[in-house]
Amino acid sequence: MSNSSETWQWIDEDPIEKLLRPAPDSSPEDIAKSPSETFIIRGRAQFARQLFEEAADSFHAAIVAAPRHRTAHFDLAVCLEKLERWQAAADSFRRSLEIESARWQALVGLGSCLMHLGAAGEALSCFEQSLEAGAPDEAVLLGKAVALQKLSRYDEAEQAYRELLDMTPGSVEPLTNLIAMSVTRGDSAAIAEYSARLMKTHPQSKSALQGLAMLAIASGDQATAIDYCTRLVEADPDSFEGRFNLRFVQQRMRQPGKSARSIA
Repeated sequence: MSNSSETWQWIDEDPIEKLLRPAPDSSPEDIAKSPSETFIIRGRAQFARQLFEEAADSFHAAIVAAPRHRTAHFDLAVCLEKLERWQAAADSFRRSLEIESARWQALVGLGSCLMHLGAAGEALSCFEQSLEAGAPDEAVLLGKAVALQKLSRYDEAEQAYRELLDMTPGSVEPLTNLIAMSVTRGDSAAIAEYSARLMKTHPQSKSALQGLAMLAIASGDQATAIDYCTRLVEADPDSFEGRFNLRFVQQRMRQPGKSARSIA
């Protein structure tokens, strides 16, 4: 997945507002008698300050005090995900689902971890179950589309990406992934379409510039290829593809008798 889309929400709609307050089903008297609730409140405060190791310790302490606490396993899983401990996070999301099987946030979180663990088929099942459990489409479609793409189910992946773009036109992740998928499929028309759409909102997009440069090189349009490669290098000076292809096209322009090919 264009894997920048992996920030999952707390079960509360507004976690910051409710961070230092008890859960709706807990009274101050309950908290005074419940060590687990004290650890939960501490953990959420630590999480808000991005102290993920400390927050994970607090949520673990809450679980020790109350092994079937309503949110502790979920909160711990989110911390572990932030720490990129994918297997441990997946295990915690599963334990959360044992307590509340229909919690779509835990299903989405588990799907995200499984994607990182290379289990795209299981991840797809999680995303589909989360939709059945009431997850909003826009929160899940990207994960579903990436899983389908990883499984080489390209037509279904494209449909999911297009549905997401209907909801959020110009969204970077779907268009970036559509370009990559179109390159894999060798679909020049799709590369051109999605690259052009991405350029409208993000004219310095590396993915869009690479796609358009590749098409220009393949068609022998040297001047256009140089323009896109130059812009790619300007946008990303460390881009190997941009610098290599720029030199490649410049050499071809000096040797017009040779056919061009793209390595982008």
